Formats: sequence, structure tokens, C-alpha cells
Amino acid sequence: MANTIQVLELVDEAGNRIDFVCKRIETLFDQNDGITDEPHRHNYFTIILVKDGSGTHTIDFKNFEINNSSLHVIYPGQVHSFVTPDRPSGWVFNFTSSFLASQQINNDLVNKVYLYNSYGDTPPLHINNDQFIVFEQLAQQIIDYYQKENEYKLDALGALVKLFFINSANLSCNIYQNKPPNNLVENNLLIRFKKLVDQLYSKEHKVAYYSNELSVTSDYLNKYVKSQTGKSAKELIQDKILLEAKRSLIFSNISNKELSYQLGFDEPSHFSNFFKKFTQTTPKNFKLENAVQS
Repeated sequence: MANTIQVLELVDEAGNRIDFVCKRIETLFDQNDGITDEPHRHNYFTIILVKDGSGTHTIDFKNFEINNSSLHVIYPGQVHSFVTPDRPSGWVFNFTSSFLASQQINNDLVNKVYLYNSYGDTPPLHINNDQFIVFEQLAQQIIDYYQKENEYKLDALGALVKLFFINSANLSCNIYQNKPPNNLVENNLLIRFKKLVDQLYSKEHKVAYYSNELSVTSDYLNKYVKSQTGKSAKELIQDKILLEAKRSLIFSNISNKELSYQLGFDEPSHFSNFFKKFTQTTPKNFKLENAVQS
């Protein structure tokens, strides 16, 4: 039976496309008689701020425990499921790239929450009591403004969401003890590199291509990226290819041959060898072992 995955768009109860919505987690739990997500992906951003809760959040094939005072950020395209058996408390915010653009919120700010992580590595951020008070106040203000009708509603929501992401990016930096370099050119290098990889991973696999586009040497790019993320530029490119390969294997009916060419490999055997090197299994076996029932 074919693997399938639901791709969700942001719509209102009438099925009309919208750019922003927010709810209490308690409301979602009560409406659905519990939260037992099937794996799915969005074409929009999701923030889940958990005040009290338990269960498992699976994001791109990695399982994370749901804990009190935690922040979960899910990006468009990520495959995830959020399962909590007991009634949690907290907030859920969904918004599109169009919302960010209309409020002049740069995608780079949103991406900085996990800028220093590898592809697909987006664990929940754990928040101490003092920090959580700040996030809780912002979340409640977002809910309050969302429920009001006034002339500056969207402006208020945009300002609060931007402030939420500024605090989230700072929290991430502190948690992983990453210190962005003082030189803004260097700080932007990682952003520009990851943006290029997102766009070209299926065509360009070599560090030399990216270093040339970024006007630095391959050696410098490898060393700089590793100093910021713990992995070299080459390893991040490989991680991106591997993540997209896993997503396609599990959630599409594409053949191994088609996938290998789609990901920029000259021969299917080259793709199979690449995949087995990093997963210790073949693409076919990975698909069978992780099958999603339709």
C-alpha cells in the first residue's frame, strides 16, 4: 500500500486561505478529544509554546520528548507529529511566509532559531522560569490582539511575532552556547550558505561551487561553517541531501532511480552508496522499515 502524507494549508473553518491563526493547545485537545497527530507537513510556520505537557513530538524522523516550559518551531516542509495523551496547556501559532512579508519580518530572523543546527535538527528549546514568563506574556498578548478587531490588529500581531522570534533566537544562541561573530559579514556567511544549499542541494553537491558563489575559499567555508555548527560545509550539504531523500522515500512513490536523478546523482548506484554510508541501510530497506500506512 502506498505511503502518503497530508500536506496542510492554512485555512479558516470555511476553507478560505488565511495568513495567521492562533489558539490555546487546550482548545485543540478538547476539540479533537486528545492530540494524536498522524505525520504531516505544512506550507506554513508553526510555533508551539508548551506550558505544561507530556508526550512525543517527532520532527523529520527524530523523536523529542514534550516537556513543560518548552518551545517547538516547525518550518514549512518539515514532517512532524505531535502526540500528547494528557491535556496540555500552552499556545499554538500558525502563519505563512506572506504574513512575515506583509509585516516586514525577515526570514533570516525566523531561521536564526536553528541557524546553527544541521538540517532536520530542530529540537524543542527548553526555557527556564524567568525566560518563560517573557514568552508567556508575549503569547497571551498575541492571543488577545488576535481576538480583537481594530485598525492596527495586524501591525500589533506582526510586532509581537517579531519580538517572539527575537527572544527565540537569543534563547537558542544561549542554549547551544553559540556566539555569532562580531563581524556581520561573517555572520551573514552562514545564512547565505544555508540559503544557497536550500535552493541548490539537488544540483550542486560540491563545496567548491558554494565557496565560489560566496567569494571565499573552500577551506575557509568548511572551517568557518564547522566553527559555527560543529559540522563542515560538506557535511551540511550531505545532511540536506539525506534529509530530502528520507522525506521522499517515506512520503512519495518515487522510484529509487528517479529519486537519485532528482537529487543530482549521476547513477542510482551512487545514490544508494551515499544513502547506505550514512544510514547503514539501503533506500529500499529504509522505506520498508519506516512505512506509513495509507
